[in-house]
Amino acid sequence: MGKLQYFLQSAGRWLTRTRMQCPSCGSSKRKVVDRKYVVTTLNRCLDCRLLFRAPTTPEVESIESYQSEYAQGFTTDCPKPEELQKLKEKNFRGCNGDFSNIIRILRGLKVPDGAKVYDFGCSWGYGTCQLARAGFAVDSFEISKPRASYAAQFLDAKLVTPEAAQPGSYDVFLSSHVIEHVPSVAAMIDTAMRLLKPGGLMVTFTPNGSDELRRREPVGWHMMWGNVHPQLVDEDYLLKRFTSENLLIGPSTLDEEQLSKFGTERAIVHPNHNFELFAVVQKPRSNEPIPVPSH
Repeated sequence: MGKLQYFLQSAGRWLTRTRMQCPSCGSSKRKVVDRKYVVTTLNRCLDCRLLFRAPTTPEVESIESYQSEYAQGFTTDCPKPEELQKLKEKNFRGCNGDFSNIIRILRGLKVPDGAKVYDFGCSWGYGTCQLARAGFAVDSFEISKPRASYAAQFLDAKLVTPEAAQPGSYDVFLSSHVIEHVPSVAAMIDTAMRLLKPGGLMVTFTPNGSDELRRREPVGWHMMWGNVHPQLVDEDYLLKRFTSENLLIGPSTLDEEQLSKFGTERAIVHPNHNFELFAVVQKPRSNEPIPVPSH
Protein backbone atom coordinates (compact mmCIF):
# COMPACT_ATOMS: atom_id res chain seq x y z
CA MET A 1 0.00 0.00 0.00
CA GLY A 2 1.42 3.39 -0.99
CA LYS A 3 2.09 5.95 1.75
CA LEU A 4 -0.59 8.36 0.49
CA GLN A 5 -3.22 5.63 0.29
CA TYR A 6 -2.22 4.37 3.73
CA PHE A 7 -2.48 7.89 5.18
CA LEU A 8 -5.88 8.58 3.61
CA GLN A 9 -7.35 5.27 4.74
CA SER A 10 -5.95 5.73 8.24
CA ALA A 11 -7.29 9.29 8.38
CA GLY A 12 -10.77 8.15 7.38
CA ARG A 13 -10.83 5.40 9.97
CA TRP A 14 -9.38 7.71 12.61
CA LEU A 15 -12.06 10.34 12.05
CA THR A 16 -14.84 7.75 12.28
CA ARG A 17 -13.08 5.91 15.12
CA THR A 18 -13.37 2.59 13.28
CA ARG A 19 -10.93 -0.32 13.56
CA MET A 20 -9.46 0.86 16.85
CA GLN A 21 -9.75 -2.46 18.74
CA CYS A 22 -6.89 -4.86 19.36
CA PRO A 23 -6.64 -7.11 16.28
CA SER A 24 -5.53 -10.04 18.41
CA CYS A 25 -8.06 -10.19 21.26
CA GLY A 26 -10.67 -7.64 20.16
CA SER A 27 -10.39 -5.52 23.29
CA SER A 28 -11.17 -1.80 23.07
CA LYS A 29 -9.07 -1.05 26.17
CA ARG A 30 -5.77 0.45 25.07
CA LYS A 31 -3.06 2.91 26.00
CA VAL A 32 -1.34 5.04 23.34
CA VAL A 33 2.46 4.66 23.52
CA ASP A 34 3.56 6.26 20.23
CA ARG A 35 2.13 8.22 17.30
CA LYS A 36 2.82 8.76 13.57
CA TYR A 37 1.29 10.96 10.88
CA VAL A 38 -1.16 12.39 13.48
CA VAL A 39 -3.77 9.76 12.53
CA THR A 40 -1.97 6.52 13.50
CA THR A 41 -0.98 5.36 16.96
CA LEU A 42 0.83 2.43 18.49
CA ASN A 43 -1.18 1.12 21.41
CA ARG A 44 -0.66 -1.26 24.29
CA CYS A 45 -3.69 -3.52 24.60
CA LEU A 46 -4.60 -3.44 28.28
CA ASP A 47 -6.00 -6.97 28.11
CA CYS A 48 -3.62 -9.16 26.05
CA ARG A 49 -0.68 -6.65 26.22
CA LEU A 50 0.01 -6.67 22.46
CA LEU A 51 1.47 -3.54 20.89
CA PHE A 52 -0.70 -2.76 17.86
CA ARG A 53 -1.18 0.01 15.31
CA ALA A 54 -4.54 1.75 15.11
CA PRO A 55 -6.50 2.13 12.97
CA THR A 56 -5.99 -1.51 12.06
CA THR A 57 -6.09 -2.95 8.53
CA PRO A 58 -8.85 -5.38 7.49
CA GLU A 59 -7.52 -8.89 6.89
CA VAL A 60 -8.65 -8.95 3.26
CA GLU A 61 -6.71 -5.74 2.53
CA SER A 62 -3.64 -7.16 4.26
CA ILE A 63 -3.74 -10.35 2.20
CA GLU A 64 -4.23 -8.43 -1.04
CA SER A 65 -1.21 -6.21 -0.34
CA TYR A 66 1.07 -9.22 0.06
CA GLN A 67 0.20 -10.46 -3.43
CA SER A 68 1.57 -7.51 -5.37
CA GLU A 69 2.48 -4.46 -3.24
CA TYR A 70 4.60 -5.66 -0.32
CA ALA A 71 8.32 -5.34 -1.03
CA GLN A 72 11.27 -5.64 1.37
CA GLY A 73 14.27 -6.05 -0.90
CA PHE A 74 16.07 -9.38 -0.78
CA THR A 75 13.50 -11.13 1.38
CA THR A 76 10.67 -10.54 -1.11
CA ASP A 77 12.42 -10.10 -4.48
CA CYS A 78 12.62 -13.47 -6.24
CA PRO A 79 16.09 -13.68 -7.81
CA LYS A 80 16.79 -14.50 -11.42
CA PRO A 81 18.04 -18.05 -12.10
CA GLU A 82 21.71 -17.08 -12.42
CA GLU A 83 21.59 -15.08 -9.19
CA LEU A 84 19.81 -17.91 -7.38
CA GLN A 85 22.50 -20.34 -8.49
CA LYS A 86 25.21 -18.15 -6.95
CA LEU A 87 23.23 -17.86 -3.71
CA LYS A 88 22.79 -21.62 -3.53
CA GLU A 89 26.48 -22.24 -4.19
CA LYS A 90 27.41 -20.26 -1.06
CA ASN A 91 24.34 -21.60 0.82
CA PHE A 92 23.01 -18.03 1.15
CA ARG A 93 25.86 -17.07 3.50
CA GLY A 94 26.24 -13.34 4.09
CA CYS A 95 22.95 -12.29 2.48
CA ASN A 96 19.85 -10.92 4.20
CA GLY A 97 18.28 -14.38 3.99
CA ASP A 98 21.13 -16.19 5.75
CA PHE A 99 19.57 -18.74 8.15
CA SER A 100 22.86 -19.92 9.67
CA ASN A 101 22.11 -18.24 13.01
CA ILE A 102 18.59 -19.64 13.06
CA ILE A 103 19.97 -23.13 12.41
CA ARG A 104 22.56 -22.56 15.16
CA ILE A 105 19.76 -21.72 17.57
CA LEU A 106 17.75 -24.80 16.59
CA ARG A 107 20.84 -26.90 17.27
CA GLY A 108 21.32 -25.13 20.60
CA LEU A 109 17.73 -26.04 21.48
CA LYS A 110 18.62 -29.68 20.70
CA VAL A 111 16.34 -30.00 17.69
CA PRO A 112 17.66 -33.21 16.06
CA ASP A 113 18.42 -34.03 12.45
CA GLY A 114 15.28 -35.14 10.66
CA ALA A 115 13.00 -33.08 12.90
CA LYS A 116 9.87 -31.91 11.12
CA VAL A 117 9.85 -28.11 10.75
CA TYR A 118 6.99 -25.89 9.57
CA ASP A 119 8.48 -22.76 7.96
CA PHE A 120 5.61 -20.29 8.39
CA GLY A 121 6.00 -17.33 6.05
CA CYS A 122 8.77 -18.78 3.89
CA SER A 123 8.69 -16.00 1.23
CA TRP A 124 10.46 -17.33 -1.91
CA GLY A 125 12.02 -20.28 -0.09
CA TYR A 126 15.58 -19.26 0.82
CA GLY A 127 15.12 -20.30 4.48
CA THR A 128 13.32 -23.52 3.59
CA CYS A 129 16.24 -24.48 1.34
CA GLN A 130 18.80 -23.91 4.10
CA LEU A 131 16.75 -25.77 6.70
CA ALA A 132 16.45 -28.76 4.36
CA ARG A 133 20.18 -28.70 3.63
CA ALA A 134 20.81 -28.67 7.40
CA GLY A 135 18.98 -31.99 7.70
CA PHE A 136 15.47 -31.00 8.74
CA ALA A 137 12.27 -32.24 7.12
CA VAL A 138 10.55 -29.01 6.06
CA ASP A 139 7.02 -28.07 5.08
CA SER A 140 6.42 -24.42 4.24
CA PHE A 141 3.69 -21.83 3.92
CA GLU A 142 3.71 -18.46 2.18
CA ILE A 143 0.68 -16.20 1.77
CA SER A 144 2.07 -14.53 -1.37
CA LYS A 145 1.10 -16.75 -4.29
CA PRO A 146 3.93 -15.52 -6.59
CA ARG A 147 6.61 -16.11 -3.93
CA ALA A 148 5.13 -19.47 -2.93
CA SER A 149 5.12 -20.56 -6.57
CA TYR A 150 8.77 -19.53 -6.93
CA ALA A 151 9.73 -21.46 -3.77
CA ALA A 152 8.08 -24.61 -5.07
CA GLN A 153 9.44 -24.33 -8.60
CA PHE A 154 13.03 -23.27 -7.98
CA LEU A 155 13.81 -24.42 -4.42
CA ASP A 156 11.72 -27.60 -4.19
CA ALA A 157 9.75 -26.24 -1.25
CA LYS A 158 6.85 -28.41 -0.13
CA LEU A 159 4.03 -25.91 0.32
CA VAL A 160 1.36 -26.88 2.84
CA THR A 161 -1.33 -24.47 4.04
CA PRO A 162 -2.06 -24.36 7.79
CA GLU A 163 -5.54 -25.73 7.06
CA ALA A 164 -4.10 -28.72 5.18
CA ALA A 165 -1.24 -29.39 7.62
CA GLN A 166 -1.71 -32.35 9.94
CA PRO A 167 -2.39 -31.23 13.52
CA GLY A 168 0.15 -32.37 16.09
CA SER A 169 2.72 -33.39 13.49
CA TYR A 170 5.58 -30.85 13.71
CA ASP A 171 8.58 -30.66 16.03
CA VAL A 172 9.17 -26.97 15.28
CA PHE A 173 6.90 -24.16 14.11
CA LEU A 174 9.33 -21.51 12.84
CA SER A 175 8.58 -17.91 11.91
CA SER A 176 11.29 -15.44 10.98
CA HIS A 177 10.00 -11.85 10.88
CA VAL A 178 6.41 -12.86 10.19
CA ILE A 179 4.44 -12.41 13.42
CA GLU A 180 4.70 -8.61 13.19
CA HIS A 181 2.83 -8.74 9.85
CA VAL A 182 -0.08 -11.11 10.48
CA PRO A 183 -3.68 -9.88 10.92
CA SER A 184 -3.97 -11.64 14.31
CA VAL A 185 -1.04 -12.65 16.49
CA ALA A 186 -3.34 -14.80 18.63
CA ALA A 187 -4.59 -16.70 15.57
CA MET A 188 -1.02 -17.39 14.44
CA ILE A 189 -0.07 -18.69 17.90
CA ASP A 190 -3.18 -20.88 17.96
CA THR A 191 -2.14 -22.29 14.57
CA ALA A 192 1.34 -23.04 15.90
CA MET A 193 0.02 -24.82 18.98
CA ARG A 194 -2.41 -26.84 16.85
CA LEU A 195 0.28 -28.01 14.43
CA LEU A 196 2.98 -28.79 17.01
CA LYS A 197 3.48 -32.18 18.60
CA PRO A 198 3.28 -32.28 22.41
CA GLY A 199 6.68 -30.98 23.49
CA GLY A 200 7.21 -29.23 20.14
CA LEU A 201 8.70 -25.75 19.88
CA MET A 202 7.34 -22.49 18.49
CA VAL A 203 10.46 -20.51 17.50
CA THR A 204 9.98 -16.86 16.56
CA PHE A 205 12.22 -14.01 15.42
CA THR A 206 10.63 -10.56 15.28
CA PRO A 207 11.38 -6.86 15.80
CA ASN A 208 11.88 -6.18 19.50
CA GLY A 209 9.02 -4.07 20.86
CA SER A 210 10.32 -3.92 24.44
CA ASP A 211 10.07 -0.76 26.53
CA GLU A 212 13.73 -1.12 27.45
CA LEU A 213 14.79 -0.86 23.80
CA ARG A 214 12.41 2.06 23.34
CA ARG A 215 14.16 3.95 26.14
CA ARG A 216 17.62 3.16 24.78
CA GLU A 217 16.91 3.64 21.06
CA PRO A 218 13.78 5.81 20.77
CA VAL A 219 14.28 6.80 17.12
CA GLY A 220 14.97 3.30 15.83
CA TRP A 221 12.15 1.86 17.95
CA HIS A 222 9.73 4.46 16.58
CA MET A 223 10.64 3.47 13.02
CA MET A 224 9.86 -0.23 13.56
CA TRP A 225 6.06 0.04 13.54
CA GLY A 226 3.65 1.42 10.95
CA ASN A 227 2.12 0.33 7.67
CA VAL A 228 4.50 -2.61 7.18
CA HIS A 229 4.65 -3.71 10.83
CA PRO A 230 1.13 -3.24 12.28
CA GLN A 231 2.14 -4.79 15.62
CA LEU A 232 5.18 -5.39 17.79
CA VAL A 233 5.76 -8.30 20.16
CA ASP A 234 7.72 -8.05 23.41
CA GLU A 235 8.29 -9.98 26.61
CA ASP A 236 5.28 -8.28 28.24
CA TYR A 237 2.91 -9.80 25.65
CA LEU A 238 4.59 -13.21 25.64
CA LEU A 239 4.58 -13.59 29.43
CA LYS A 240 0.89 -12.64 29.49
CA ARG A 241 0.04 -15.05 26.66
CA PHE A 242 2.03 -18.06 27.87
CA THR A 243 1.30 -18.60 31.56
CA SER A 244 2.16 -22.28 31.92
CA GLU A 245 4.44 -23.15 28.98
CA ASN A 246 8.24 -23.31 29.03
CA LEU A 247 9.44 -20.01 27.57
CA LEU A 248 12.78 -18.43 26.63
CA ILE A 249 12.96 -14.79 25.50
CA GLY A 250 16.02 -12.76 24.57
CA PRO A 251 18.23 -11.52 21.74
CA SER A 252 18.98 -13.78 18.79
CA THR A 253 22.63 -13.69 19.88
CA LEU A 254 22.08 -16.05 22.84
CA ASP A 255 24.92 -18.55 23.03
CA GLU A 256 24.73 -22.33 23.37
CA GLU A 257 25.03 -22.25 27.16
CA GLN A 258 22.15 -19.80 27.44
CA LEU A 259 20.04 -21.83 24.99
CA SER A 260 20.72 -25.01 26.96
CA LYS A 261 18.95 -23.50 29.98
CA PHE A 262 15.62 -23.61 28.12
CA GLY A 263 13.17 -25.75 30.07
CA THR A 264 15.04 -25.58 33.37
CA GLU A 265 12.61 -22.86 34.49
CA ARG A 266 9.18 -22.04 33.14
CA ALA A 267 10.16 -18.61 31.89
CA ILE A 268 13.65 -17.25 31.24
CA VAL A 269 13.94 -13.65 30.05
CA HIS A 270 17.37 -12.30 29.07
CA PRO A 271 18.05 -8.55 28.84
CA ASN A 272 17.70 -7.54 25.19
CA HIS A 273 19.01 -4.27 23.79
CA ASN A 274 18.96 -5.53 20.19
CA PHE A 275 16.37 -4.67 17.55
CA GLU A 276 15.57 -8.37 17.06
CA LEU A 277 13.63 -10.43 19.59
CA PHE A 278 13.98 -14.22 19.78
CA ALA A 279 11.47 -16.36 21.62
CA VAL A 280 10.87 -20.09 21.95
CA VAL A 281 7.79 -21.63 23.55
CA GLN A 282 7.29 -25.33 24.21
CA LYS A 283 3.89 -26.89 23.74
CA PRO A 284 3.19 -28.78 26.97
CA ARG A 285 3.31 -32.55 27.00
CA SER A 286 0.36 -34.36 28.53
CA ASN A 287 0.48 -34.14 32.33
CA GLU A 288 3.97 -32.63 32.16
CA PRO A 289 5.00 -30.78 35.35
CA ILE A 290 6.08 -27.21 34.82
CA PRO A 291 9.60 -26.40 36.10
CA VAL A 292 9.54 -24.06 39.09
CA PRO A 293 11.93 -21.06 39.10
CA SER A 294 14.84 -21.52 41.46
CA HIS A 295 14.73 -17.90 42.65
